[in-house]
Amino acid sequence: MKILITGSSKGIGYQIARDLLNENHTLILHCNKNRKRLEELLVNDTTESFIVEADLSKNQGVEKLFNETINKISFPDTIINNAGIAESSDVTNDLDKWSMMFEKTINVNLKAPALIFKEFISYKRIKEISNRLRIINISSRAAFRGEEEDYISYACSKGGLISLTKTIARSFGKKDNVVAFSIAPGFVNTEMAKSFIDKHGENHAKKGIVLERLTEPKDISPIVSLLVSGKLDHSTGSTIDINGGSYLR
Repeated sequence: MKILITGSSKGIGYQIARDLLNENHTLILHCNKNRKRLEELLVNDTTESFIVEADLSKNQGVEKLFNETINKISFPDTIINNAGIAESSDVTNDLDKWSMMFEKTINVNLKAPALIFKEFISYKRIKEISNRLRIINISSRAAFRGEEEDYISYACSKGGLISLTKTIARSFGKKDNVVAFSIAPGFVNTEMAKSFIDKHGENHAKKGIVLERLTEPKDISPIVSLLVSGKLDHSTGSTIDINGGSYLR
């Protein structure tokens, strides 16, 4: 299959990319800056996978990603919206600084997935592409239980991503042959999590987890592979929790 993965150069996205390459899928590997790591990943690759650098906080970045994907592979079978940021912004910051950080987080975590879907679904209709399109959005447990006070923007963006998934599933299923899923990890031991651990400590990150360790990218990637296979299509619109038992609903 042809699969677009945003934010694939590290963390959850990188593990997903590794596993899907091992399954011989053709991947469109998006990154913002860490191209070299993806180039190393593709050194021995025999598929027609390729890399796209784009800043998804800007509309032009989304447009670049869309255009290069269409030009290289025509149309993807699956889009995995994994790219995300989680940057601390204290409520004591001045209004302009806090607002800037809020908008940046929303732009990357929520607006970009919405724009990506909008571009591809419009193209699908124009070209009358009948093949099924699968959307997999990497959200967070923060969408349901909230987050620390300095990560308000992160929690809001991930809550919106859940709503986006449900809307795609409800509105574009029968009409456009689209299915959509959310995955809601808890705290995952990735590079992005380092700033949180540095600030709050590892014990705080582990709080509530009922298993022996933090969730890792390798715990999430197999679920993505299963969704990509189409075996869970009738769970469209649903959210899969992977949080070590730290949030049960």
